[in-house]
Amino acid sequence: TNVSLKDYTTIKIGGTCYAIFKPNNIKSLVQAYSYIILNKLDYFIIGNGSNMLISDDYHHFIFINLRGLNKIQVLNNENIISVESGVMGNLLAKKISELGFSGVEFLAGIPGTIGGIIYMNAGAWEQNISDKLISITYLDEFGKICIMKDIKNKGFGYRLSPFMKRKVIILSCEIKVKQNVNALSIYNNYMKLKKASQPLKSFSAGCAFKNPNGKKAWSLIKQSNSVLKINDASVSNLHYNFLINESNATFKDMYELLETIKKNVFNTFNIMLEEEWNQIFWECCEADLDDLECVLVDEEDKYA
Repeated sequence: TNVSLKDYTTIKIGGTCYAIFKPNNIKSLVQAYSYIILNKLDYFIIGNGSNMLISDDYHHFIFINLRGLNKIQVLNNENIISVESGVMGNLLAKKISELGFSGVEFLAGIPGTIGGIIYMNAGAWEQNISDKLISITYLDEFGKICIMKDIKNKGFGYRLSPFMKRKVIILSCEIKVKQNVNALSIYNNYMKLKKASQPLKSFSAGCAFKNPNGKKAWSLIKQSNSVLKINDASVSNLHYNFLINESNATFKDMYELLETIKKNVFNTFNIMLEEEWNQIFWECCEADLDDLECVLVDEEDKYA
């Protein structure tokens, strides 16, 4: 109890929570999730803790950390990989590239887990994870294991997935790859470019804002002459769309910096930036399942 959430986020900001549950296999997660649903407990899913900004409050719910779901398997036909949701995107890209398979090199340097990457439909270099997926296995709102296929017709878009409107837990996925002797070179090149242009060693939650249509958020921020620092919350000199915690930034510091940037960009370009980060307050995370508007499982999704 009273677990510090700073230790579970990449930006090192956050209060404390009632408890953190860290399953090391899918079976234990399914059992615990059934108990959570049955007892109407409040919970929130967290992977590597990137792409989120958590308030400094005490959070009266259970955080479920999925980093222990970390299995990677090359299936028999050798052109499909099965990946559990807690696997880090960068680790997956490196390992699969080292095996001589191409398809996920674009995940190089991305700090999220595969579950979070799917949830956000994250990507880089004009590629998104949804472009590579064959299937996704998840726990639905009622604790049943489901498999989603035909991914291209399921509502994925730029930093958008159908899971954002649902209360589900992503368990694993299957990804199509192909043999390529140059895969590791491609990965290494992506990593070299990321290290040169992004603050990978700083405390950050990743890109703070989505790119508006046809424009780059970092460029709009730079040209708006916005405030670039509030206490220990600051804009990275390497990439203006990365907000970093220099040392002891609070939620209030980072939130005010986000809002100031949005205001200045709007005043300069009449464009309202949309956050890519999830902002978590206790008040907006209470999840009484009696009040939850559950979305029924897609008819084309099959129970595993």
